[in-house]
Amino acid sequence: MHATKRLSMPCHWTLTLALLLISQGFALSMAAPSDLESQVRAHFQAAREAEKAGDLEKAVSEYKAVLKLQPDEPVIYNNLGLVYHLQAKYRAAIEVFRQALKRDPGLLGANLFLGIDSYRTNQPEKGLEPLEKAIAANPKDLQAHLYLGRCYLDLGRYDESLHEIQEALKLAPKDVDVLYTLGQVHGKLMGAAYLKMAEADPDSYRVYQVLAESYQAQKNTEKAIEAYKKAIARRPNLPGLHYGLGDVYWRAGRADEGLKEFQEELKINPENTMAIWKMGNLYMLRSKWDEAIPHLEKAIQYAPNLAQAHRDLGKAYFQKNELEKAIKEYRKVAELDPEEDTVHYRLSQIYRKLGQREEAEAELRIFETLAKKVKAAQNPLLPGLSNSTEGEQELTAPPISPSSDTVQSVH
Repeated sequence: MHATKRLSMPCHWTLTLALLLISQGFALSMAAPSDLESQVRAHFQAAREAEKAGDLEKAVSEYKAVLKLQPDEPVIYNNLGLVYHLQAKYRAAIEVFRQALKRDPGLLGANLFLGIDSYRTNQPEKGLEPLEKAIAANPKDLQAHLYLGRCYLDLGRYDESLHEIQEALKLAPKDVDVLYTLGQVHGKLMGAAYLKMAEADPDSYRVYQVLAESYQAQKNTEKAIEAYKKAIARRPNLPGLHYGLGDVYWRAGRADEGLKEFQEELKINPENTMAIWKMGNLYMLRSKWDEAIPHLEKAIQYAPNLAQAHRDLGKAYFQKNELEKAIKEYRKVAELDPEEDTVHYRLSQIYRKLGQREEAEAELRIFETLAKKVKAAQNPLLPGLSNSTEGEQELTAPPISPSSDTVQSVH
């Protein structure tokens, strides 16, 4: 008695299998059955029923029984290969797919799954030819393009991989597997470009900039600082380098050093919005409201939708007791991000201070509603902002490319 293994089959594979089963059933029904044909039909029908029931072990046994009676039937080899594939017995599947293609090189599905299973058994070089044949037979086969792209990726043939993944993306723009693989390809291309750059000039300012960005992503502050300083020593007037170093200091809460680097950046690029905003933010952390406000206002002039700057400016106005101006800034934050909760708490504080009790209570209710949603989702309140009270530092921020001088709003 065979052990029963029930699996849900992806729709495109189920369809392929169904077509093969139907074609074989049609072939068997063409002539009046002999004893041999009756036995073949019985085993074949049993295999089909086992497939429908999800009993893959029994399906394997029945297809093997058919092959003992008709050892040269390509469709049965193909069907057996599909069952092995569904069982994740990819090496066994490869062998029977090859037998199927030896007997019928144009057999539906065999090239596709031979290529897929070659990839899944770490044989990408053996997946290329069958997947190319599958695409030639059906240029709109999403899985063929995806797995051919993955084979090229594993072989280090990144440009060819990118081409295939882009073809897959045309067929399924929102497919998460395609998008994930596209990200992998771009990552490999970027790494390859950096490697060539390092080989061309291992002591160049760009090499140290890349190292600095990498160290910063790893939260290795001291090494990031060291690498940025080496980059700046080699190209002191390059836009973005002083900003990058200032950003490391900013994230580490080292206000004096951060301000110095942002000032140097603005000498090179006076319109670096992020440097302007972060200077205002650092002045705020030192409670220097009069110095902070002009920087925050200028940042908003360049980037009217920079929510972080509006929130900082609202806080600065609040500290200066310019409450109507603070309300305007906090309202803008709420407009830019309707899910941000703490701004409503702060509006409630201001309205209470102004003696507007009804407005204060309304804002507090909004805050409580949004806060519950945020807690349930366990998501950040607003990119670049912490859920701090008026006296706390606000230093969290989304990753920003050190070379950026503009606001920045997936097997």
